[in-house]
Amino acid sequence: MRKTIHFLLLLVMTTTGAISLNAQRGGGMGWDPEKRAEQQTANMTEKLSLSEAQSAKVKEINLKYAQKMKEARENATGDREAMRASMVAMRDEQDKELQTVLTEEQWQQWVKFRDEQKENRGKGAGKKAKKSE
Repeated sequence: MRKTIHFLLLLVMTTTGAISLNAQRGGGMGWDPEKRAEQQTANMTEKLSLSEAQSAKVKEINLKYAQKMKEARENATGDREAMRASMVAMRDEQDKELQTVLTEEQWQQWVKFRDEQKENRGKGAGKKAKKSE
């Protein structure tokens, strides 16, 4: 009986560690380009009331850049600043392409939404840092 309990405890600890490690590496949906593009397109379609034609073009653009960003992450040499600069450049390219599909009003809504999300992420990170102190 005791061996069974020890085995189960070891199994739970090992599984928990593997899940945690996978999450830290960006495993799961977070780094899958297809799912990332699908999720971003669904979000944009909902927030911006995109037409079917717009949604299809936006998904194509989002997938293209999700794949490029995944490749950039995989080929990163450890220089975080260079990778960040590369990601910012790709995001700018993506924005230019998205602007050709969205109306001016939709584009402004998207920029506002992204800015709000960016602010909220910053607030969440601050809370985590304070809790750990």
